[in-house]
Amino acid sequence: MLENEVEIKSSAELLKTVEGLKNDGYRYATMICLKANDGHDFIYIFEKDYKLKNLRYFVKPGEKPKSVSGIYLCALLIENEYQDLFGLTFEGLAIDYKGHLYLTPNSPKAPLA
Repeated sequence: MLENEVEIKSSAELLKTVEGLKNDGYRYATMICLKANDGHDFIYIFEKDYKLKNLRYFVKPGEKPKSVSGIYLCALLIENEYQDLFGLTFEGLAIDYKGHLYLTPNSPKAPLA
């Protein structure tokens, strides 16, 4: 585990924690998606006063992760990107491009899945 990393166990805990970080003045920096144990590890990265805080959440195979774009609108871009690249489906995306943010109709489907 990384320094300043918090392990998240459920989507409800994720949304509650992200909301708390926003209320504490943290900026949403980005999110990383890694294939792991037949699922995906998400690492959400937040910044405040030049210090990073990371949230790690494992998404089980077939699980539809909750979008944090209702809390941080800018998250919709990276979440849509991961829908395109990994074939994931985020629930509650503020704007959902349904797998066509970057990929054209002739592109391979979920090339990193």
